[in-house]
Amino acid sequence: MPEPVVIRLTLPAGPARDAVASALVEQGFTVQPTATGSLDVSRGSLGTTLIAGAFAGQDMHVRFDVHVRDEPGGAVVEFVHSAAGGFFKGGAVGAVKAGDVVREAAHRTGVRLAEQGLVQGAVPVPPAPAPDAAAPGAPTPEGAPAPESAPAPEGTAAPETPAGPPAPPYTGAPSAGAPYAGAQPGGVPAYAGSASIPPPVDYANRTNVVSIFALVLGFVVPIGGIIAGAVGLSQVKRTGEKGRGLAIAGIIVGSVMTLLSIVGVILFFVFIAIGAAAEEAQSTDDGGFFDPNQNAPTEFLSLQVGQCLDDISTGYITSDNLVDCGLPHTYEVFGNFTVPDGTFPGDDAITASAQEQCDAAFQSYIGVSYADSTLEYNYIGPSSDTWTQGDREISCLVTDPAEETTGSLQGSAR
Repeated sequence: MPEPVVIRLTLPAGPARDAVASALVEQGFTVQPTATGSLDVSRGSLGTTLIAGAFAGQDMHVRFDVHVRDEPGGAVVEFVHSAAGGFFKGGAVGAVKAGDVVREAAHRTGVRLAEQGLVQGAVPVPPAPAPDAAAPGAPTPEGAPAPESAPAPEGTAAPETPAGPPAPPYTGAPSAGAPYAGAQPGGVPAYAGSASIPPPVDYANRTNVVSIFALVLGFVVPIGGIIAGAVGLSQVKRTGEKGRGLAIAGIIVGSVMTLLSIVGVILFFVFIAIGAAAEEAQSTDDGGFFDPNQNAPTEFLSLQVGQCLDDISTGYITSDNLVDCGLPHTYEVFGNFTVPDGTFPGDDAITASAQEQCDAAFQSYIGVSYADSTLEYNYIGPSSDTWTQGDREISCLVTDPAEETTGSLQGSAR
């Protein structure tokens, strides 16, 4: 932690605390008294600093403590700043900038109170010294702290320093937790003005930075736009800055983009599900059967055991699907059965009959049972529509799920 910046005042601790708070408020800081008697001092936007880091500029969030304690002849004021806080909010550069703000605040506070004759000793130096130091004996610029004089020789009386204007009477400090809201809050003494104290920040003519980020993030990172928009609205309401419309636009854009993203994800998974269902409709995961209502032949092609067929992409077998078994092919007919005539027995009955008869024919044709085989089979059977047209044939088709087959699978014992 950096060394505290110290100012010694001629006032006791209570009035000294109020005088320091008044000087800090005039510099644009928010000052909160604590239960321990210290001052909690802050300035700048925390939201802007978290987004922009050390590049938040004048709006970079800075927080430090001021401790005041009595000592003989007055009070000691310590400006205490944690470098870790600035580092975590703005990196190494942010820590340096925050430390400079604290030292500058201590310097300006010392100058302000020195004008009232309330400072004992030297005023803290600012963080960046002037380019050219004043030569010995040169006149001190107006408003600058006078250099400390060398100690007088032993036995020689020090020259008496003219006393400054007497400090107004102390009328009591605000209670812990109540902020110092102006130059004379809660009985703080009124001191003469000083040209060295900067004017308050003109928030009314400044656009809130977080609100600008909210609109940009609404298009790039929608959730970030919603969050930044909410933070921006809160800051605009508190500071009176411009940018309320930008913050609202960021929330709206972020919400719309989030909704569109959700709809897009849902549609994506719907298309995947539809594609998977279509693929599964032609697979053999249910024991190797086509749905007879969807895969019945459009022409009553009588298949013979030992014939081979290419891939049936449409699910319907025609004479164009027949190929020489010596060429690469997908299916080979290993069984052919006729369903007894009469009323259409129903799809379940056709499936049960096909499974029973194809299982038996599989072991006879291939040489091993279907349960022990690496091959699979499908079947083609009549549907309710083709039944009325005289279709009664069930054909069993063996296939290798890993690749196309060249030559017959009969007796392969696979």
